[in-house]
Amino acid sequence: MKEEIIKLLELTKREGMDQLIEWLIKDGFFESPASTRFHGCYSGGLATHSFNVLKNLRRFIDELHLEVPVYSVVIAALLHDVCKIGAYIGKEKPYSFNKMQPAGHAKLSLERIKKFIELTELEEKMILYHMGVYGLVEFQDPGQEHKGEYNLRNEGMANAWFHHPIVKLMYFCDEIATLQEKAEEAR
Repeated sequence: MKEEIIKLLELTKREGMDQLIEWLIKDGFFESPASTRFHGCYSGGLATHSFNVLKNLRRFIDELHLEVPVYSVVIAALLHDVCKIGAYIGKEKPYSFNKMQPAGHAKLSLERIKKFIELTELEEKMILYHMGVYGLVEFQDPGQEHKGEYNLRNEGMANAWFHHPIVKLMYFCDEIATLQEKAEEAR
């Protein structure tokens, strides 16, 4: 899977992607778990989860006949959770949350990605709102008045979902991948 993810990211031909891939390898994207004790709670769980989101997203894009830039789908799906690199520590389940980890979730992913490549507006929205309703109440940035990373109204999540159905679909595919992984791990 590591080789496939790297190949897909390279195919985007996005300037700076080589450096981003090097960072993913060096900082442990392919070894990181996806959570402390829930879905993808094993070494490599983060890469597996990200790939599962991409597979689901591609399937629904095809079924719904959506026209979406292919490379935007690859970038958003595979990189949406890079905030989790270094977030969970320990040798096995249950992992502990790394207290040295910077605050944030989707915004942290965006910050990390943008150190290497430019994102389109659509890619930013797909990554920013991939947590859907959870991002409205969790992952608070220090100093924010509301509890979440973003708002529902105005120029927030509902607006992005209305104008860009792929943004909503990204959230659903992230949730579906999580449910699939939980079911697989329960077997």
